[in-house]
Amino acid sequence: MSKRLLFVTSRLPWPHNSGRKVSLYHYCRGLFERYGYEIALFVFPEWDQPRDATDKPAFISEVRFAAPISRAEKLANLATHTLSGKPLQAALYKSRKNRRLLQKHVAEFRPDVMLFDMIRLAPYMRDFKDKVRCILDLDDLLSVRYARQLSALDEGTSIAGHYAGGMNPTAERVLCRGRLGRMILKSEQKRLARSEPEYANEAEGVILVSEKEVATLNQRLDSPRAVAVPMGVDMAAFAYADAEKRPRTFGFVGNLHVAANVSSLEYIVQSILPKLTPPYCFEVIGPVPDAVRARFEGVQNLSLFGEVADLAPVMHSWQFSLCPIAFGSGIKTKILEAMAAELPVLTNTVGSEGINATHGEAIFVYDDPQALADTANALLSDPLRCREIGKNAAAFVGENFAWDRIFDAFQNLDL
Repeated sequence: MSKRLLFVTSRLPWPHNSGRKVSLYHYCRGLFERYGYEIALFVFPEWDQPRDATDKPAFISEVRFAAPISRAEKLANLATHTLSGKPLQAALYKSRKNRRLLQKHVAEFRPDVMLFDMIRLAPYMRDFKDKVRCILDLDDLLSVRYARQLSALDEGTSIAGHYAGGMNPTAERVLCRGRLGRMILKSEQKRLARSEPEYANEAEGVILVSEKEVATLNQRLDSPRAVAVPMGVDMAAFAYADAEKRPRTFGFVGNLHVAANVSSLEYIVQSILPKLTPPYCFEVIGPVPDAVRARFEGVQNLSLFGEVADLAPVMHSWQFSLCPIAFGSGIKTKILEAMAAELPVLTNTVGSEGINATHGEAIFVYDDPQALADTANALLSDPLRCREIGKNAAAFVGENFAWDRIFDAFQNLDL
């Protein structure tokens, strides 16, 4: 009889239009192919995802969807969590009906292991932790990410990220922007700092993508149970196909529903592009809400492409990726994918965190915008150097972040 694993997730892992979906997809694939688990999902889909599993990959045996949670129940949960000090984001997923549905799923599927996706779904773990082996997949420490976000956030950027698209526009504008949005984010950061070790201590194992954050969390736990399962890259999907490079063209990849990507693009536009020598073309790939498009429309030499069907061919036509990260934590998918596509990446300390590639050989890391601009100007005039650094970058990622290597890390959870 095969081993069974039930993954309780906060999104469908496909299509692959975010780093988190890429991770969830390949985690499931690796646990099936390498470790022999039958995989089932219990999914709280994102607001723009269909409740439809017809495109599920063959390595997932079954998908069940959580029941929609009413606005009234979410508001009641938020009121309770505000008073209790629990994470507010967990209130948006709390549901008595879904507790019953998940209990039914567990009774029927009889999993050997349950994985819970991020802190927002950790409260569901408490119903099963004494009956089933429970692993908490935090991805990264949101308390660290939000602390960095508070230091970089501008008042026009929403704190709600992708979730904002499913909110009432007036409520999102009032609650998630400006001074009130900052107050809510500051409160949530403190709640997470308390809750992350609390929930982690209740799990038998904890997954983070960054070794640095593993060390940080383990220092706060009763016993060191957090392990690193890094972000990986599908090297075949980004393999270089001898594509023709467009002269003096470079780019950035990011979902512009996400505050960190908007702030990163704002930093590039305000602090780096004015220092570049024209002509050049700066292309941005990823979903663009109307408000963000209006914000950047008219910036010279900037093209907002929106979402594309296949990312790799567009990236292959660039000379390099300009990708300093305004705030964040963990390992950045966009950095690894650009390196896998044989692109030099120009980033900062936050963007390079957890990757450990050698500056000047496989990546360029500067926190000074003038240094980033100087390097970009040099690379725009030196396509041969771009090729050389790009090949080094792809070799580094293949050696350290190909998914087949990443799957080895699950052994540290005794899976």
